[in-house]
Amino acid sequence: APPQDVIAHAARLLGMDPPPDVPFEDADLSPMARSFYAECKRISNARTKAALSWRPQYPTYREGLAAILAGEG
Repeated sequence: APPQDVIAHAARLLGMDPPPDVPFEDADLSPMARSFYAECKRISNARTKAALSWRPQYPTYREGLAAILAGEG
């Protein structure tokens, strides 16, 4: 999921407004952070799951964040 979606969902769980969106070109980022976010790519965990017969404890970030908030994560 895009980072802004995860942050917005976490804010909702906490009963807060999400932080305002900042255009990438206006963000106060270090050169390393700017490079990371400019080149950040999504990946699949399918090969890891198949090779290790592994399943994440929480299948989605939504379930994981809810568990953290409930003190289960």
